Amino acid sequence: MDKKGKRKLVHAITIRIALPALLTILLFVTAIFLIILPSLKENLLAKKRELLLEVTKITWDMVAAYEKMERAGVLSRAEAQHQAKEMIKIFRYGPTNKDYFWINDMSAHIVVHPYRPDLHGEPVPDFRYPMGKNLLEEFVKVVRTQGAGYVDYLFQWQDDPSRIVPKLSYVREFKPWGWVIGTGLYMEDVNIEIGLIAKQLNAISSAILLVISFLAFYIIRHTVLADRVRRIISEERERLLQALEESNARFRSLVETTSDWIWEVNPDGAYIYSSPKVQDLLGFAPGEMLGKHLVDLTAPKERERTERIFRQLLKSRKPFSGFENNCQARDGHVVVIEKNGVPVFGDNGELLGYRGIARDITERKSALEALRKSRDDLHNSLEETVKSLALAAEKRDPYTAGHQARVDNLACAIARELGLPAKQIEGLHFAALLHDIGKISLPSEYLAKPAQLSQQERAIIKCHTEVGYEILKNIHFPWPVADIVYQHHEHLDGTGYPRGLTDEKILLEAKILTVADVVEAMSSHRPYRPSLGLETALEEIRNGRGTLYHAASVDACLRLIEEKKVDLSAAVW
Repeated sequence: MDKKGKRKLVHAITIRIALPALLTILLFVTAIFLIILPSLKENLLAKKRELLLEVTKITWDMVAAYEKMERAGVLSRAEAQHQAKEMIKIFRYGPTNKDYFWINDMSAHIVVHPYRPDLHGEPVPDFRYPMGKNLLEEFVKVVRTQGAGYVDYLFQWQDDPSRIVPKLSYVREFKPWGWVIGTGLYMEDVNIEIGLIAKQLNAISSAILLVISFLAFYIIRHTVLADRVRRIISEERERLLQALEESNARFRSLVETTSDWIWEVNPDGAYIYSSPKVQDLLGFAPGEMLGKHLVDLTAPKERERTERIFRQLLKSRKPFSGFENNCQARDGHVVVIEKNGVPVFGDNGELLGYRGIARDITERKSALEALRKSRDDLHNSLEETVKSLALAAEKRDPYTAGHQARVDNLACAIARELGLPAKQIEGLHFAALLHDIGKISLPSEYLAKPAQLSQQERAIIKCHTEVGYEILKNIHFPWPVADIVYQHHEHLDGTGYPRGLTDEKILLEAKILTVADVVEAMSSHRPYRPSLGLETALEEIRNGRGTLYHAASVDACLRLIEEKKVDLSAAVW
């Protein structure tokens, strides 16, 4: 197409696109200024008239309340009217709190006017209704004929007597006292609100005009360029097809040389593709894999389980990862492989199969197993070490032998009853076994003394929690064992020792340990006293529930004992 033909085409496209856009803008502007704005003004004025009616009704009701007090004999008429007028003087409303009420009587005299107290008792002959009539007489006429109604007139702007503006008022007769109660709004306020709306609509219209103009220009420009783009697309398509062929070749090379086994199965689980890596992994050629199922490669002892689990994964139609399987290679040795797969769907949503990767994790599994064994050995070593420390403390106090183990048993039972996680219960277990480790530093004669301890001796005994903390604080437990031991004689109300901690500062494990320690100690024999009995111990924690002892731990302990879930008669609970 020559340049002249292109210009004609551009001109025709411009007219076809621009004309509807211009007509749309014209209709939009016409609708706003000839329909929407007048309608908004009428609606706003109607709302304002309704507002005048409502606030006048409220004021009328308040005046009626004073008249009711007059009829009831609570106030004289003069007192009731005086209080009503005082209320009218101070009653304001509106955005600037300057809109007001007035009262005139049926003789067209002002009774109350908040902004013109000089007019009280006057007929105000100088204020004329727009048609030449006295405005107070017009108020009286409206209420005589209608009981209430609206009046248009001119009056001063709020508290500025020098400014006279149009006003719309609503008046209502109060017959018992011969009053006319009224209020009004300034038409200028309505015009200002309409002006603001018109300004906003103008801004919106301008923005819409700008957007439509831009869109029209954009469409015209891109329509003119469409042919050029189509030619470019055609040329680019040829280049893309060539690039796609090259990309396929690169992808095929990548799949065949990757260190992972790339596989694909049909919905039945039979292999329909296998990368060459399978030969390094299991000793089978890629072609040998076609038509086989995973169960055909699985070690005999695990075939049933593997078949069941893999079938469930395929039926789920969802991606899966981390599926481990013990496969038997061609030479008979077992290879642990990990499979990750994603479903492949057709255009109609039908499942075409799964594709994914598999890798040899035999060495990783062996390393994890060794690591798990090492962890278990370390845990057992820790358990034995802690028990040895606990036994060392008990050797200093043979009369309480087994106390720490029994407290451990009861505390862990309470923690399980409360639903604490296993990791947290394990930390409580070690803290319970070591909670009296600090007694290792106390004089043995104090621990074995058959009589009541003196105040000084008791103070020394109380140091065992701090000593226990000092012994344990530098041992790197994965739980706050030292702090639990430090706090196991603290009370919720701060009356415990050694630091007088209160509820929110005490660890939950320490609160549980306190309850278990009290129950065991009171129900066991001591050198200085016989056992106080289980009932006494339970009564102690009941009485201290919520003040000294953790309420939930007390409730759990009572349930365990009542339901015989712990054996308190055993040497070690």
